[in-house]
Amino acid sequence: MSPPASDIFSVKAIPGAGRGIIASHDISKDTTVLNSEPPIAHVLFHEYRKEVCAQCFLYDRGRTLRVKDHGTGKVFCSGRCQQAWVDHTGEQGYKAWQDLHHYIQTKRKGGKGSGGISLVDHRPNAEEIYRSWAKAEKHVSSRMEAGHTLDYPGRAQAKGAVASSIDPDILGYLLSGILYHYQQPDRWREAVLTLVMHDEPYSTTHDLETHCNSFVQLSSIMSASLLGSCTVQVCRALAAVSSHNAFGIRSGGEDGEEYMGYGVYPSASYFNHSCRPNVAKQRIGNAWKFWVTEDVRQGEELCISYLGGDEKDLNVRQRRGHLWEVWGFVCECVRCQREGGASQTVDETISTPVHSSGRFEACGELAILQGLPCVNRHIDTVLFSSPTQ
Repeated sequence: MSPPASDIFSVKAIPGAGRGIIASHDISKDTTVLNSEPPIAHVLFHEYRKEVCAQCFLYDRGRTLRVKDHGTGKVFCSGRCQQAWVDHTGEQGYKAWQDLHHYIQTKRKGGKGSGGISLVDHRPNAEEIYRSWAKAEKHVSSRMEAGHTLDYPGRAQAKGAVASSIDPDILGYLLSGILYHYQQPDRWREAVLTLVMHDEPYSTTHDLETHCNSFVQLSSIMSASLLGSCTVQVCRALAAVSSHNAFGIRSGGEDGEEYMGYGVYPSASYFNHSCRPNVAKQRIGNAWKFWVTEDVRQGEELCISYLGGDEKDLNVRQRRGHLWEVWGFVCECVRCQREGGASQTVDETISTPVHSSGRFEACGELAILQGLPCVNRHIDTVLFSSPTQ
């Protein structure tokens, strides 16, 4: 999955600022510029498991959807969506979702839910991240050598698994990406290679531990045919890419009241941020539509807002503060420079090099795929979805 190709725009390198989407010719207001693909990895939060269609992401004001797949625990708005999901998921994927559903039910019946966050928790650095994943990989390798693999239904208790707590959301997100890798390994690798990777994507050591535990747990319930895709390299890449490339899945519009999950959409991740965006977006089913909100001249960059509409009511200090806190960059878009000038005080506090449109030095994808400690290098645009987007 290469950068999106279009007669309307092109993806170009912007000096000192990675890549962005540039208009190839004049574009009239309301012109659709991109219809994205479905996500390569996503999660619908566990609390919405009875209310959101697993195929089209329909949410009916909190009502429990009537069509349920009892084997996987998924719900659907219609039999048609259920069949579409089953067809897309495939036999191996369906079995994997069955095993995960049974595993989560078994763990919760046993009273082993997600653990709490330590009061002395901190954001782990690259070395701590590498060591934690190496420990998880060693644990899985030891189990494999001892013959503790799941190769038939009914052993989803994952006897001997290292972690007693579970996080259904992280388990679901990782499994969706693992299945994409299994079904389309070449396209998955190409999609990951084109996106920004964050070398320190975990907000706390608890978050890191939960990801590592989730990998161990998935490895313990995975069928033999999927083990080649359930690897540290794949799971680390999924975590690193979600940190700055995920779009929130909300009810209604992008500022909808219900934040139901998130997904990674590679072709849509080339839109950079501006506090005066000229592109709007709308989720249609499990994909996104983008269109220009004003006439755009040839050579202009097409930008969305990462603030989900909040930029209209915030002053420059508030916008920059929120963007720095959530996305890790100081905004130097035209509007911010006009209203507040070039930022100096915030820049001095940044430990990671920041570029003018919100790009920064991040971990090389090859380091992650090869299981090596991350080395900073300049890559793409930063895009991250949070409950506020």
